[in-house]
Amino acid sequence: MASLTETAHYARKAIAFSGIGLISIIILRFSWGILFRWWIAANPPPPPTPTVAFGVLLAPVFPSPAKNSISAYRLETVSGVTPDFGTQAKVFFMPSFRANVLGAELATKMAGSMGFSQPPETTDEQIYVWSRGGTLPGELKINLITGFFSLNTVWHQDAELVKSRAPSEQDAVRFAKEFLTRLSLLPLDLAAGKTRVEYLKAGAGILLPAVSQSEANFARVHIFRADVNSLPVATERQDEALAQVIVSGASSAKQIIGVEYKYSPIAIDKSATYPLRSSQTAWQQLQSGEGVIIQVVGGTAEAVVRNVEMAYYDSFTPQEFFQPVYVFKGDNGFKAYVPAIDPKWLSK
Repeated sequence: MASLTETAHYARKAIAFSGIGLISIIILRFSWGILFRWWIAANPPPPPTPTVAFGVLLAPVFPSPAKNSISAYRLETVSGVTPDFGTQAKVFFMPSFRANVLGAELATKMAGSMGFSQPPETTDEQIYVWSRGGTLPGELKINLITGFFSLNTVWHQDAELVKSRAPSEQDAVRFAKEFLTRLSLLPLDLAAGKTRVEYLKAGAGILLPAVSQSEANFARVHIFRADVNSLPVATERQDEALAQVIVSGASSAKQIIGVEYKYSPIAIDKSATYPLRSSQTAWQQLQSGEGVIIQVVGGTAEAVVRNVEMAYYDSFTPQEFFQPVYVFKGDNGFKAYVPAIDPKWLSK
């Protein structure tokens, strides 16, 4: 029979071995966790196959190229190559308005809220045109299919407006957003988007750029769509938004002197994934003349590209789908677009 001394000796050994074993298990599990995470990071599972649920898409409707003399391209990014944006991206459906009696009634109600009380003229089944006199005469055009509209006034015939001083940037943005809110035309993605204020002064019946607020009579407020799916939104003209409101510092009845509204809603809940062409392929296609140059300043013959990004394209022309493009930016204000979707899934 073992003595108490022997029993204690073996008990201490058992506890020691148990402790060593427990520590070994903890170290192994910790090491395995690190190894597993490293393996997943180094060998990520392939993304799901693109759904391409909308079928073949119409290619983005780009504007006419900016006048330029470019005959050569040079890539000067920090890394020396174009970035990797993955193999697929989301495309969103853009529902359009429908021409019907309800659409006409809504348009008439909207016109009334802007002081256009007379019946409209119809240039066709799609465009309604209203005219008004009164404090600030003007013309309103509404497209019943797209919901796009423009407001133009005869501000140049009003002495108060011609001599007025433009509001501050903060007030200009507030006036513009309040105006669109009253019309129920400031959805969340516009309300949360960035803004840009462009100061203008009165010319001979036309609006001219002003250097600062001190010499300006009006402010044009550009309201951009907020980022979509963590990507920025690019419009077809440099720094021009699809929602633009020109405001004055005059009384409220004369506060809004012009509007261009070409915003289209996005159905965030209706999307599909599509394969991408690589940014390197897009760079090669830009060099071969397949992209569109949106802007370049001066008569430079070589485009030096220093930044490449992916963005969703917001066109001034109604489009059925909201899709990504590659944006190439560089010296002399250079900016160009190339469709990002694999050309196999684009039709002209």
